[in-house]
Amino acid sequence: MIVESNRTVFGLDTTRPGSVLYLLLLALLFSISITTGIWDLGNSHIVMLHELVFVLACVVGVGVKPFVTLIKSRPIVSVLLGAWLFSITLSLLLSPYNLAYLSTGRARYYETILHVFFFLSLLVYLRLYQPPLRLVFYVLLLSNAFVVMQAISVWHFSSDVGIHSSAAWFSRFPFVGHARHAGYNMLVAVLAGAFLLLSEPLSRQRIFIGAALFLVAACLFWLGGRGSMLSALVALGVVFVWVRQKLIIDRRLLVITLSVVVCAVIAAHFAAAFSWNGVSNSIGRSVAAENADRLSSGRLTIWLYSLAAIRDDWFLGLGSQSYLFIPGKWRNTAMPHNAIVQFLVEWGVLGATLFLSLFLYALRQAFVRLRVSASSISAEILSATTIVVALAVHGLTDGTFYHGKASFYMALCFAICLGGATFSSRTDKKCQLVPVRS
Repeated sequence: MIVESNRTVFGLDTTRPGSVLYLLLLALLFSISITTGIWDLGNSHIVMLHELVFVLACVVGVGVKPFVTLIKSRPIVSVLLGAWLFSITLSLLLSPYNLAYLSTGRARYYETILHVFFFLSLLVYLRLYQPPLRLVFYVLLLSNAFVVMQAISVWHFSSDVGIHSSAAWFSRFPFVGHARHAGYNMLVAVLAGAFLLLSEPLSRQRIFIGAALFLVAACLFWLGGRGSMLSALVALGVVFVWVRQKLIIDRRLLVITLSVVVCAVIAAHFAAAFSWNGVSNSIGRSVAAENADRLSSGRLTIWLYSLAAIRDDWFLGLGSQSYLFIPGKWRNTAMPHNAIVQFLVEWGVLGATLFLSLFLYALRQAFVRLRVSASSISAEILSATTIVVALAVHGLTDGTFYHGKASFYMALCFAICLGGATFSSRTDKKCQLVPVRS
């Protein structure tokens, strides 16, 4: 940390609204990583409160005019967004389960809208101020590394006699609350750490980043979530293939990064203690599956009865959080483990089509930005894009758009993809992840 004066933190002048908002974002990001497993308010509710704080601070700090300018700059997108908001409101009000009169349905509705407003507020802020985004990825990595360290401490020093049971670690993972929720967090942290390490010019910093990356990667593999691990690989492959012709990676740093990941896999293997965790256990469950439904842990059955439930309400769906009220559910779970099925159940064909159109348009814009700016793209933008793709892929088999922190990370990184500064300090014809020391 460089302190230039009493009004400067991390080199940012705290008397300026943009710097204050950036410090607030970093604080909220760290707080979200470590509080959702502590407060008894629920994952999504805690995230919603954090997002609300930033949205209100952004409106006060930058004013309404930048938001109006953003709306006017993309009139068709703004109309589609308004139509989507209207359609999901209708879905809630006309729900056959009367969800508009239940706190469960209303809370889910408010959370969904707040995720979108958080994304728009952050997009406006980034386009106005262009802050140093590297700090965001440091917080993503280090806050989750802190969670892993706390988990290790709980494992070794907790006085709870039942702490070493499978149920305790699957359903009450320290500081997170559930192993699969932790998988989302570690997925994001691993991708952030990998790009930080690949683009770090200082040897001392590499040791620090490498240690944190080892912790979060080991935890990701220890958790045994096949979706998290596979979506990370798919996302890395997609993004690197997209920019491969203009991308240069320091081979030594690549070897170091891969070595850290391999060591993390080994550590996770020897630390595996339950039938659901560890890389070898994940492979074993996949190999032992006798059919596609078993391979998907019953997801195919979930999708089929979810779609069958909306056959009479296919246009507007059943309303926000309606999955919980579908009669005769085969499995006691809170969501259908597929983003598209989830959208169809909650919002019907109308809301799902509008949202997916907006999402795919934004994703296309992010990839166009990568292709056009690849000669000077920053590692932070590459990292954010990879995280967005990974979360989107993971959302096909889990609840990216259901879990609070996963949705938060999606909104955060999507805003960085579309609003962050793309230019690095290099002027090479190709993108080199290692920046020049100033």
